[in-house]
Amino acid sequence: MSVQLVVFTLDDEEYGIDVSSINGILRANKFKIQTIPGTEESIEGMIKLRGNVNYIFNLRTKFNLTKKDPSGESKFIMLNVNESIIGCIVDEVTDIVKLNDDEIQLAPAFVKGNKNYITGVGKLDDRMIIILDPQKIFEIEFNKI
Repeated sequence: MSVQLVVFTLDDEEYGIDVSSINGILRANKFKIQTIPGTEESIEGMIKLRGNVNYIFNLRTKFNLTKKDPSGESKFIMLNVNESIIGCIVDEVTDIVKLNDDEIQLAPAFVKGNKNYITGVGKLDDRMIIILDPQKIFEIEFNKI
């Protein structure tokens, strides 16, 4: 058994999401994000894509990382979550990798905690890729709807 991941960076750390959850990857600088007053801090705003409104989340805010304006390399990773398509701002999409089961170490309970969106760590040569579950990352927001 193996998994294929889209790998992206936030603050020089590598994260991966299963390609089956990905709807597309967009250049952030090609879109204007319209802010939405009164929403959660992690919701950056919304964009219009192919005639539809899509909401954009900032994973930096969600993961309590240093706030940083998007750069020319920043991307929106569009994800299929709860029958919706939502986007996440990431610093850069760097890679697509295929990992076998023996190259993935499952996240222990103390890492999962109450934010159990980290499913494991991919070990590829000297790299460690934090594997995320997009359904769980946005569980709180979708439970509020």
